[in-house]
Amino acid sequence: MEVDSEGHDQFENLPSPPRASQYGTGATVSSDTDASGVKLRRRLGDLVAKYEGLELKYRDLREIGIKTAEQNFDVLKEQSEERARTASELISNLKADLATQRSLAKEGEQTKKRLLDTEARVAELTKLLADAKQEAKTLCNKLAQTRSAEVAVTSRVPGSAVKGGAAAARAIATASSEAVQAAQLKEDLYGDLTGLIVRLVRRDPAAQVFDCIQTGRNGTLHFKLEVEKENTGDNYEEAHFTYKPQLDPSRDRDLMDLLPDFLTEEIEFARPHAAKL
Repeated sequence: MEVDSEGHDQFENLPSPPRASQYGTGATVSSDTDASGVKLRRRLGDLVAKYEGLELKYRDLREIGIKTAEQNFDVLKEQSEERARTASELISNLKADLATQRSLAKEGEQTKKRLLDTEARVAELTKLLADAKQEAKTLCNKLAQTRSAEVAVTSRVPGSAVKGGAAAARAIATASSEAVQAAQLKEDLYGDLTGLIVRLVRRDPAAQVFDCIQTGRNGTLHFKLEVEKENTGDNYEEAHFTYKPQLDPSRDRDLMDLLPDFLTEEIEFARPHAAKL
């Protein structure tokens, strides 16, 4: 350190011991030597004190530097851990958002599929309804042709018979036409009020089969209803109905989830219970 260099310089600047020839006596030389030794020890003590002071300051500064570095390290470590926690939470949130988006995308695909199925079902039912209307129109045309044939037959009857039968035939034709129109109006009104459309009626030896469509806000139900024919003398209320749903699981899944269980299977019931369904 600089203390050693300074002490060395001080030793070099000290006066050399006087020679005996310069002073002439031994007592004088001894006195001067003692005085120089005292000064030298005093100077050396001062240098040692300065050195110890500098060394103490160095140790204090070194300890301060170490403590400051440790504090800075702790702060940086805490900041780094906090950033790591924040990044981990952000990654977790992003993963959760991604999972939610995937779930929503999957639900969207399922909803789109159900929508396409519903649109296909609506198109099919629209076609069935158009066919039913066309069939009703065809029946009306056939009825009109029948009335025309009756008029033609009546026109060939001899004059004596025409006078009495023509008026009756016209009256019968008019009444029949009005009855058909009234029945059609009743059917249209019933369909508008209840949503029930009878597509087709088929008469079998043992029963009458009604092909029906029931529309509503929750969907459209296609079913067939068989009404057992009463034998002569049988009680009217003893006739049995058979309900046969025409459900397709791949097409009517949403409707099947909403329907009661007993309406998704074939059931048989007596006529008095029909009004309770």
